[in-house]
Amino acid sequence: MNTRPSSSDSLGQTDHGGILPSPNPTQIVRKRLSLVTLLLLPLGVGLALGLGVSLISWFQEKQTQLLFYGLDGNCLYLSIVCLLALLSMLIAACAPSTRRWFAFMAVLLAVACYASSYFLKIDGFYGDRTPRIVWRWTATAEQKVHAYLVTKPKELIALTPELLEPTNADWPQLLGKNRTGVLHGVGLETNWADSSPKLLWRHPVGLGWSSFAILGNVAIDMEQRDENESIVCYNLRNGKELWCHQSAGRFRHEHGDGPRTTPTIYNGRVYALGAMGALYCVDLANGSLLWKQEVFENPSTQNLAFGMSGSPLVVNDQVIVTPGAGKGAATIAYSCSTGRELWRSGDDNASYASPVLASLLGVSQILSFNGDGLRAYDIHGASLWLQPWVTQGESRVNVAQPIAISDSTRANVLISSGYDMGTALVEVTRIDGRWNSRIVWESKQLKSKLSNCLVHENYVYGFDNGILTCLDLRDGSRQWKRGRYGHGKMLLIDDLLLIQEESGEIVLVNATHEGHQELAKLDALNGRTWNYPALSGDILVVRNDHEAAAYQLPLKRDQSPLASSSTRASLAQN
Repeated sequence: MNTRPSSSDSLGQTDHGGILPSPNPTQIVRKRLSLVTLLLLPLGVGLALGLGVSLISWFQEKQTQLLFYGLDGNCLYLSIVCLLALLSMLIAACAPSTRRWFAFMAVLLAVACYASSYFLKIDGFYGDRTPRIVWRWTATAEQKVHAYLVTKPKELIALTPELLEPTNADWPQLLGKNRTGVLHGVGLETNWADSSPKLLWRHPVGLGWSSFAILGNVAIDMEQRDENESIVCYNLRNGKELWCHQSAGRFRHEHGDGPRTTPTIYNGRVYALGAMGALYCVDLANGSLLWKQEVFENPSTQNLAFGMSGSPLVVNDQVIVTPGAGKGAATIAYSCSTGRELWRSGDDNASYASPVLASLLGVSQILSFNGDGLRAYDIHGASLWLQPWVTQGESRVNVAQPIAISDSTRANVLISSGYDMGTALVEVTRIDGRWNSRIVWESKQLKSKLSNCLVHENYVYGFDNGILTCLDLRDGSRQWKRGRYGHGKMLLIDDLLLIQEESGEIVLVNATHEGHQELAKLDALNGRTWNYPALSGDILVVRNDHEAAAYQLPLKRDQSPLASSSTRASLAQN
């Protein structure tokens, strides 16, 4: 007779009444583990503990922290990849039944990655080191500009004197007349749904991170065309090329080849600094070379990792650059007319911000936010003071422009850097003829890695690793942080922030400490954009490393542009 085993049978009692000893769990485990596994287990535990201790020590090192600060948002992607890898290993180790599935998925993923290499490619990196992935058959920036230069009309375009007539709206150098990025009296219309910006022209340009300098009806930038650094002059209204000066040389870098600086227009001449340290002076009327100086004796050893990025500054008929070219050559001044060296000064290392002229306590000073910190010179090259500010160790990456905030009784300068440095307000004093500086406050709430900051009505606006942030100028406290625009650039137009996103779009944001308020948006460019926009009256000119465009922005009905668009339009037809 068949009977079901009793509950006692399941505990070791057989149908025949015999009692079997309960199995020892340790014996079962030992039977399943091989001798090799038992020998390797302590070794594996020891290696894991050693690796853990080494990783903890590595993460405590300053250089390791700087590396991860530099990766910014890409740390998130690295964390996700590491987490997925850890989960995959746990599944493979703890779930034997899924090993075959795991092996299949691993092979499938490897095949997919290998196959994708035939269809996709990396076209540079964004500011947070996120790769820009495009189809492999997508034309490169150089292929696009080659095609454009071949197909554009072969006509001699005359640069008439009327086109070079200065206006009140000129934007003759980086960030405008005073290198502040601030412009008042424009009166932009913010309702772009009903009054959208008008596209004047758009076409490919050569490689590089230069922006435009504008005088009258011409716009000038620097570009890489094949193996030549080029200074190119365009008609502001229609984008037609008027002249192009080329000089052999090409700076190469994974973040983009070509020149990085913006030309400076002064007294009928154009001054431009190439990425490898060649300083050019060309005639504004036709682009002919007037003189050229090499700021480095050996560019391969003296140049910065990312190339010369400080745009030349003209002060009292002297053109000033900050190459950090060795002892006594942190800053060099040349004669605007002849190119003869006038003076050199300072031992500081170079960085990527451009020199700016400021008046502090009634004294004109040249501010250089270099690799050692914020240095001030008088207009004859004598060093006045230094506020130390070293970013990312030996890399010394100070990029944002210093902002002077001064009146007759006080003198302050705002500086900001990425890589976990933050923003600081520097106070400058003069006692018994001796200049001194000190930091009033520091804030980690705004770390401007590649972008400039702006000050409006006692509040600071900037990108904290790509997110728009507002600080109180008085104490550095954060008012708000919102709006992901990447490592873009921005201007202050009246009480509006005109932002060029890293992805190329133009955005208008209300410049108020009360909160983030986005007003309008325009798809101006496509792709990674690290070039500063330039605004002349109601004409906005933008570019990145493969294309440029000009837009006529709508104005309020009760406002008039600084320069008449109708007058410019008639001049452009000549």
